[in-house]
Amino acid sequence: MRFRTVGDVTCTGCVESSASTVAEVIAETAVARLTERGATRADDRISEAGMEDRKRQGYF
Repeated sequence: MRFRTVGDVTCTGCVESSASTVAEVIAETAVARLTERGATRADDRISEAGMEDRKRQGYF
């Protein structure tokens, strides 16, 4: 498993990874079609405009 730099499961969740070295992580990331943020961000699961909705509601 790999987490984004945030490293908070409530924020981004984790991404399955078979990488066992830094070089392998870089190689996996280089060929990925979807970023960790794009794959796991909780706001995006709620709606396509989740973050914009929260801005309007005053969360940011």
